[in-house]
Amino acid sequence: MYLPEHSFINIHTHRKPQIAKEFVVRNAYLGCSADTISNLPYAVSVGLHPWHLHTMTVTECADRLIELAALEKVWAIGEIGLDKAIETPMSKQIAYFEAQLDIARAVQKPIIIHAVRTYQELLPYLKKTRIPFIFHQFAGNKQQAAELLKYPCFLSFGKNLTEPKSSEAFQSTPNHQIFLETDTTAQFRIDDIYKLAAELKDIDIDELKSIVFHNFANLK
Repeated sequence: MYLPEHSFINIHTHRKPQIAKEFVVRNAYLGCSADTISNLPYAVSVGLHPWHLHTMTVTECADRLIELAALEKVWAIGEIGLDKAIETPMSKQIAYFEAQLDIARAVQKPIIIHAVRTYQELLPYLKKTRIPFIFHQFAGNKQQAAELLKYPCFLSFGKNLTEPKSSEAFQSTPNHQIFLETDTTAQFRIDDIYKLAAELKDIDIDELKSIVFHNFANLK
């Protein structure tokens, strides 16, 4: 897909583009058909979110993901991950996560990571996996960010840039390891997020667009 350099790249969203020059990687679901995804006018990520593991078995999940992951419109696998705020046992979450991670490795596509109080649990995977991890809506502190950023990963920020902990983590994240997103929020458009981020980095929006563009372009 053609990506103009001056686009607002939205690395993770559940919505269609909301403004001109917005390039989205929209979250899709494993229930989508290959034809539906192939006909979409934007890039997508596909995977089984830890909240939805009850909808299919690990085998069913893997089979569906194998079918969809190779599609041109599927830019990333995700969002997948681990979440300590839900009742699903961690052993079950790990089984689904590892199955999907194996497929991401096979197709060599980045992973959109959902992590809730599980950065430490995800570190071993990060240490031994060469494909890029993108921690979406990163909510850790500066110290947690530094630990993750030792490895080939990216931290993506959105509306949480208005919070002191996240803004500090963002400011400490090297420019070559950042992405921006809107996720599910309707409160902020992607240009609002870029404005917040540019102010925190003390750069202009065009420079920030260029940084994110090159991060995106160099992922594969």
